[in-house]
Amino acid sequence: MRLLSCSDPGLAAGTHADSTLLRRLYAFAPGGGLRTNFVATVDGAGAGADGLTGSINNPADKIVFDLNRELADVVLAGAATIDAESYGPTAGATPLVAVSNRCLLPRGWRAGAPGPGSAILVTVKDADPAALASARAALGPDHVWTTGHGVVDLGQVVARLAAQGWTKVLCEGGPRLHTELLRRDLVDQLALTWVPHLIAGQAPRIAHGPNLTVNLTLKHLIESAGTLLTLWERRGPAASG
Repeated sequence: MRLLSCSDPGLAAGTHADSTLLRRLYAFAPGGGLRTNFVATVDGAGAGADGLTGSINNPADKIVFDLNRELADVVLAGAATIDAESYGPTAGATPLVAVSNRCLLPRGWRAGAPGPGSAILVTVKDADPAALASARAALGPDHVWTTGHGVVDLGQVVARLAAQGWTKVLCEGGPRLHTELLRRDLVDQLALTWVPHLIAGQAPRIAHGPNLTVNLTLKHLIESAGTLLTLWERRGPAASG
């Protein structure tokens, strides 16, 4: 891996990006923040023909994926994404929080109660009572949070994570959750890997939903055998349309 561009004037283009430098480049700000992490093909597909990211990512992306998880206090993802990607009740050693407006309990979480604080389901206050009871029975009452009516209040979710001491938040999608976080100006950074493939088809992009514009500033660009690893910072609020 080699560094092609960096906002840090102390790091020159062409520098070898070893594990120590990668940790420096991807470190969260001292006060934390919310970072989203995605992989996409050159033609913008956020998943392969099977609908999964595993069919388009590669070893370089996996290095950064694992590093982002290691550096984060908690991983946030849509319950449907967790279900589709077959996540277990943790993100490695990092707690995992699922967001579901429908109180969907991911299949990989149903086998038994997870460890303390490792898996949390966030849903709405007016969720189906039977689904809510089932989730609480599987995870424990303290592992099921409710906020908002009809739609999960993501601002309250981020605030509650911070109250837990989890200020470094990593969101791994999916595209609809990503868009809602962007719309609410809750995203501080985007870690995006471009893999050197074109796949065409009808695959979703990394953000999907109502039109919005979010301006970004490039913090760094790394190249590894044609794969481009980037970190972007949000610049100003999102604009509709």
